[in-house]
Amino acid sequence: MNKKIISELGEKKLIKLLLDKRDYKLKSTDKIIKESYHDDAALINNSSKYTVISTDLLIQHSHFPKNMTYYQMGEKVVTVNVSDILAMNAIPDSILISMGLPPELTVNEYEELTDGILDKCEEYDITLIGGDINQNTEIILCGTSIGKVNYEFKLQTDIKPDDLIAVTGELGGPAAALDLIYGNNDIPEKDKNDILNTLYEPTLPMEESQKLKQYPSLTSSITDITDGLAIELGHLNDKNKDIGFEIFFDKIPYNKNIEKVAKINNKDLKDYLLHFGEEFELLVTLNENEYYKHQDKLNNIHIIGRTNSSGKITLIKDGLKEIIPVKGYEHLKDD
Repeated sequence: MNKKIISELGEKKLIKLLLDKRDYKLKSTDKIIKESYHDDAALINNSSKYTVISTDLLIQHSHFPKNMTYYQMGEKVVTVNVSDILAMNAIPDSILISMGLPPELTVNEYEELTDGILDKCEEYDITLIGGDINQNTEIILCGTSIGKVNYEFKLQTDIKPDDLIAVTGELGGPAAALDLIYGNNDIPEKDKNDILNTLYEPTLPMEESQKLKQYPSLTSSITDITDGLAIELGHLNDKNKDIGFEIFFDKIPYNKNIEKVAKINNKDLKDYLLHFGEEFELLVTLNENEYYKHQDKLNNIHIIGRTNSSGKITLIKDGLKEIIPVKGYEHLKDD
């Protein structure tokens, strides 16, 4: 195995190593645009009405749990950033990624990291168009994702009373995974791996996002659930002051094995489902009539509640109604 460390190569050779791999994977594209990927800034063909841009920063000690591979770190920085483009009902197009790397990182580890980045770009059909590399004491990955949309973008201020509330995919897995990693993990290995993969190898609901784009009048708002369902509902509530959100606990989809994890770690299943995040699923509000028109084509889009005019965020569980506290993980906050 090659034990050479990245400080023996330096920034320019590391960038060349990444770009050579990227160029090998590049699909046919405009010659001038392709050449710009090696210049100081990249050209993008503005073929849509709007360009959609978002950025996310991942820091090793905060965002990469114990035993996460370098490959998975590379995958995650792409997934986190593309998720925000889907939340605007836009089509992801390209990404820039800047890296702070410790000089003792080996070249093999760097190759593994960049393979994760490029493979995820290929999966989401986007292009790595640039970035930067600097020295740091731990791994920092910062992505800037770029997408495109014409008139079908979705802002979070257009929610109406009696919209349906839905999520794509299952919730709660990443919270349970952390308890498996740092707490009691005494459950069957297969069940354990399924849960751990929700944290180590998160994926995006690309197919469901595409379905939502096919029916522009179906969706009144979209956001992703990176900070937890309760916090995301709180954000929507802040932007739609007179709108209330009522969630039915027994309608929230989740892997039933996380109940075992909650029990052996003395945790409340409600906290897993409402107050953690790292889900990378979409939270959407839907026009009810439009939903029932297209319901048979909307697989894996789960109705979990309904909006109203109360202005409150409530949970119906075991026949009782309670206010959902707007809490979850938040950077730079102690509690």
